[in-house]
Amino acid sequence: MERTMSVNGSAYQFAATYDGDSQYNVQVHIGDKLITMFKVAAESEQDVFDAALARFKADVELGNVKV
Repeated sequence: MERTMSVNGSAYQFAATYDGDSQYNVQVHIGDKLITMFKVAAESEQDVFDAALARFKADVELGNVKV
């Protein structure tokens, strides 16, 4: 599953794959460059990108990810 979402005015491509036990592997790209990767828990596929976006925004705000 993939979705493009905006964070701080920049478009990022989020790609998620199911890992089992309600865990999803998420990779965040801008163009061909991998920015970060992490796991999120989600009850359904509809919740994956909301959880991934919240996690990514928090990492950016905390300085854990340089964008």
